[in-house]
Amino acid sequence: MCEITLKARKENVAKNMIRVGIDIGGTFTDLVAADEKHGLWKIKILTTPTDPSIGALGAVRRLLEKEGVDPRLVRVVTHATTLASNALLTGNIPKTALVTTLGFRDVLEIGRQNRPELYNLQVERLPPLVPRRYRFEVKERITYDGRILEPLDTSQAVRVARRIRRLGIGTVAVCFLHSYANSMHEKKLGEIFRREHPRARLSLSSELLPEFREYERTSTTVVNACLQPLFAVYLRKLEEGLEELGVRAPVFVMQSNSGTVLSHQASLEPARLIESGPVAGAVASKFYAGGSESIVSLDVGGTTSKAGVWSGRGFEVTNEYEVGGRLHGSRRVEGSGYPVRFPVVDLVEVGIGGGSVAWVDDALVLHVGPQSAGASPGPACYGKGGRLPTLTDASLVLGRLSPSFLLGGDLRLKPELAYGAVAELVAKPLRMDVIDGAVGVLRIAVAKIVEALRAATVEKGLDPRRMMLVAFGGAGPMFACEVAEQLEIERIIVPPAAGLLSSLGLLLAEPLHDSARTVLKDAGDVNPGELETIFRKMEGRAVGLLHKEGVKQRDVKYQRLLEMRYQGQSYELPVPLLERIVTGGVVRSAVRDFHRIHQTKYGYSQPGKPVEIVNVRSYCRGKPGTIARVMGG
Repeated sequence: MCEITLKARKENVAKNMIRVGIDIGGTFTDLVAADEKHGLWKIKILTTPTDPSIGALGAVRRLLEKEGVDPRLVRVVTHATTLASNALLTGNIPKTALVTTLGFRDVLEIGRQNRPELYNLQVERLPPLVPRRYRFEVKERITYDGRILEPLDTSQAVRVARRIRRLGIGTVAVCFLHSYANSMHEKKLGEIFRREHPRARLSLSSELLPEFREYERTSTTVVNACLQPLFAVYLRKLEEGLEELGVRAPVFVMQSNSGTVLSHQASLEPARLIESGPVAGAVASKFYAGGSESIVSLDVGGTTSKAGVWSGRGFEVTNEYEVGGRLHGSRRVEGSGYPVRFPVVDLVEVGIGGGSVAWVDDALVLHVGPQSAGASPGPACYGKGGRLPTLTDASLVLGRLSPSFLLGGDLRLKPELAYGAVAELVAKPLRMDVIDGAVGVLRIAVAKIVEALRAATVEKGLDPRRMMLVAFGGAGPMFACEVAEQLEIERIIVPPAAGLLSSLGLLLAEPLHDSARTVLKDAGDVNPGELETIFRKMEGRAVGLLHKEGVKQRDVKYQRLLEMRYQGQSYELPVPLLERIVTGGVVRSAVRDFHRIHQTKYGYSQPGKPVEIVNVRSYCRGKPGTIARVMGG
C-alpha cells in the first residue's frame, strides 16, 4: 500500500513539473511559468540595467513567494538576454587577444570594401574589438585544400602565449588561414596555450566556424572570445542565485537560430545568443498562427520593434548578420557592424518602442526614436525622473493606456507628467495643440513600423496581404490595426498576454544545434560519400550535445542543406536536402532545386552554368517542451 501511495505521489509531482521562461529586455524583464495543472503564471517587472540578473532573480523570487510556487517543482529554466548585444554596443568587453597567421594581423581592421557610406570619405567605422597591439602573428601556413605549406613555429607560438599571459589578457581568439580545411595548427596552438597560459579562455575558429571567408571567420571568433568571460560570469551568477532560491533546474539559453542550448554550451559559444530575445517572440507567434500558415510577426517592445516572417515551412534565416551595426530606417547598414556568421532568424529592426523619445530638431521637424528612455529613468509618466516625451507618454495623452494597469497595476502612470512632457517638448515648439502633437508622435511611429514590415515582406518578394499579422510585445497590439490597414492585411492575431510572448516562446523552443563546414567543390565532381561522411560527423557531435540536454536519439529531427552558387558568384543560396542519405541522385536533384530557388529569388537562372557546393550545413533539433494543453491548444 505504501509503495502504491509513493508511486502515485511521484507521478503527481512529475505531472506538475513547472517550466520557467525569463526574457530580459531593454525596459522590462518578463517571466512566464507553466504547468498542466495551474496553467500559466505571468510576471513583468522593470529591468535592472546595471546587473540584469538582479531583475531575472527578482522575477523568480516573486513567482515563488507571491504565487506560492514550490521551487522543487521547477523542471527547467529557459532564458533570453540582450547581454551580448549590449556589451558590444557599449564596449563593455574584457581585454582580448587575437593570434593569427603571419601577415594577416590586420584582416580584422581591413575587413571588406562594402563601406557603410559609399561616398563619405570621413565615414567612421566601429573600432576593431581587438586593438592592433593585442593582435599577434605566428609563422604557419596551410593551403586552401588543407595541405601544410609551412609548419607551425612552435617556439614562436610559446613566446606569444607567454607574452599574452604577461599582459594579463585572459581571453584569446585564434584564427589561422584556411584552418577550416585543416585544423591541426590551431589545435597545436590550443595545446600550447593550455600549457603556458592555462587560465586563458580560447576560441578556435576551426571549432567555432569551420567555414571559408577569412574576415568573417576572424570577426565571428573575436566576437565570441570577447563575450565568453561575460557570459561565464553572468550565467554562473544566475545559476547560483536560482540555487539560493531553491531552484535546482538546468538553465537553457535561447539562441539566435530559434533553438535553445544548455548554459554551459552557451557560455562557450555566446556569439550564437545575440538575438535570443527577439527570436523567442517569433517562435511563440508561430504557435498562435497554427504553425502552417504564413505569418508576419510584429514585436513592439520598450526600445525597438522587430518584424519577422514564418513562411509555413520555417523562419527566414540569414548567415549575413552584423552586430552593433547602424540602422537606416528599417535596414541595417551593411559594413557598419561586426560580422557574425552564424544562422540568425532574419528579423528587421527599427528603433521604435514604448520608450522611444519624441523630439523636435532645429528645422522644427518631429522625430520619434531611436533614442529610448529605457527602464531608467523611463517615460515621463513613470514618475521616475524622466522628463522627455516618449511614445508611451503620447499614447497615455490620447487615452490609449490605462493609468492604473501597467505591470498588472504595480506601476501607476501619471497622466499629468505625460501631458506636460508632450506639451513642452512637442506641441510648444511646433505651435500646435497637445492632442495634435501626440497624434503626430503616433503617426510617425506607425510609419516606421510599417517600413520595417515592408522590408521584411515586400522587399523580399513576399505579399503581406496573404499573411496574418501576429502583434505582440508591450506595445505591438496598440498599433496593430493601423499597421494592418496600411499593409492591407486582413487578419490580426493578438495573443493573450501579448507583452509576455517572448517569455512564452522560451517555453516552446526546441533544443537545437547547427553546424557547417566548407567543401568548395564543383557539384558535378563532388563525391557523395564524402558529403555523407561530413554530415554524419557534424550530426554525431550535435546528437551528443542533445543527449546531454536530455534528448533521446529517437526524438532528434534532422535537416540537411547544401549551400550552393554559380561558379564565379560571391555568395551562395541554401538548398534543403529531402533525403536522409547523400547519393549522386540527391546531389543532382539539389542542383535542379538550386536553379529553381535562384530563379525565385533573383528572377533568373543559368541551368547551363557550373554549380559549386560551398558549404554543407546541418540542423539537429530535439523534441520541444510542449505546453500546448496549458495554452488551450
